[in-house]
Amino acid sequence: MIVGGGLVGLSAAAFLSWHGVRTVVVERRPGTLLHPRARAVNPRSVELLRGIGLERTVLEATSRAYDERSQIVHAESLAAPERGRTPMAPPRSADGTTGVSPCPWAPIDQDRLEVLLRAHAEELGADVRFSTALRALEPAGNGGAIAKIEDDRGVTTVHADHVIAADGHRSPLREQLGVGVTGPGSLGSSVNFVFSADLDRALRGRNVGVGHFDLPRPGTVLLPHDGRGRWVLGVPFDPGSGEALGDFTPERCVEMARAAIGLPDAEITVLPQLADGTSVLVYEVEAKVAERFREGPVHFVGDAAHVFPPTGAFGASTGIQDAHNLAWKLAAVLKGQAGPDLLDTYDAERRPVAWFTMEQALLQTRDRTGRKVPIDADRTAADYNSVVFGYSYRSTAVIAEEDGADEPFAVPPERLTGRPGTRAPHVEIERDGRRMSVLDLFGRRPVLLAGPRGGALVTAMRRAADRLGLDVDAVAVGADVGDPAGRFAQAYGLGPAGAALVRPDGFVAWRTRDAVEDPVEVLDGVLRRTLSLRG
Repeated sequence: MIVGGGLVGLSAAAFLSWHGVRTVVVERRPGTLLHPRARAVNPRSVELLRGIGLERTVLEATSRAYDERSQIVHAESLAAPERGRTPMAPPRSADGTTGVSPCPWAPIDQDRLEVLLRAHAEELGADVRFSTALRALEPAGNGGAIAKIEDDRGVTTVHADHVIAADGHRSPLREQLGVGVTGPGSLGSSVNFVFSADLDRALRGRNVGVGHFDLPRPGTVLLPHDGRGRWVLGVPFDPGSGEALGDFTPERCVEMARAAIGLPDAEITVLPQLADGTSVLVYEVEAKVAERFREGPVHFVGDAAHVFPPTGAFGASTGIQDAHNLAWKLAAVLKGQAGPDLLDTYDAERRPVAWFTMEQALLQTRDRTGRKVPIDADRTAADYNSVVFGYSYRSTAVIAEEDGADEPFAVPPERLTGRPGTRAPHVEIERDGRRMSVLDLFGRRPVLLAGPRGGALVTAMRRAADRLGLDVDAVAVGADVGDPAGRFAQAYGLGPAGAALVRPDGFVAWRTRDAVEDPVEVLDGVLRRTLSLRG
């Protein structure tokens, strides 16, 4: 059962359902979000959506408000003279099929992406229930959980083997289970609302992607919504001074929007953000990570596990990657393809990534906005694509190499060369006359990728998998599938007879640069270790 039907909860539902896991989503809201909130998904997360057949649909729905020529402007208001501007080029993105990734950035607003994820999850068999609230959760005798849920028909009981808490940054489940958070905490709040208006007079032909304004209050931010004359305004809000959300009536929001725009006579229409008609929401800028990502049968993902400042656009993508990491492990355990201890590696892998990403979001905030943040002044931000692609996992689901102990936690993608614990590099291959990415081989099951003379390891992997009753693929790149550019062995740090075992999430679990003695026994041990199989 997934508690929370937002972006990350629906992602988890789609990933699990794609694996054939029966999934129920409960969400207290009557429908998906109407506010854009997250504005883009990074290429690594698009790779994961590609794996379940959703990439094309997402890219076809990208926002009209996105334009690589957009500018970040600083001024008193939109109509006022600028104090400064910087290009809003996307962070150094993937280079296409011959570069870092076969996938681009997806500049899609969260409200649109949630609709697509819900439809895809339901198409794959997920039971998605909106207007349904979790009323109680208790442990079950079999190690699962018993949930009491309520909708307009009354209260019913659901027995779940596992519960995914995707219930937001305040996470009632996290609070109920006594799981604390670490990190700087709150960095400030703002009230946010969406409005429609013709801003051509104030724009004066400019392509503004983000506006930082002094009016109606210093720190005001204006964002285009979808390129159809809809905008999002965020105005600093201080509940500690006695302000309340109820003070921000539609009339007051109109006046604040006019002040930010700099046109006192602008026609403004405030739009709803939630299906129940709510138009004004409070957004709290926070930096925090849960003390643990699992408590018994409950696993925390997305904002329930970590919250970052918005600068850098890390939050939504990190949550999608949480969901994917957890989904393949849950599927493997539930299908008898892995031992239950594999689930402990979710926390071991994703929590360090969350902490690293939170720090990078703070550094991005400092460097892009000049705002003071609670982090050492002498810290420098990592290369952006190191955060997107280059982080590493260290857990029992990875067999680390002895010479990799001193490697940094994250490296630029050009330094990803098949080291266990890192994302498997993108290489173009050819199969049945069709060009594709090697990443397209991953997703359902572990895959052994051998060099062109690695046939012995391919055969040995099939025998080891059959012995253990496991579903594992094995291919020799350059023999079973083509390697048009001859890049595979170098990209993965292999000799012609070597091989790398890649997990369903596209991370390298183990590697041997050359052939090994007694390969069936070696690979039997590798599978047992990386899948937490006893015996």
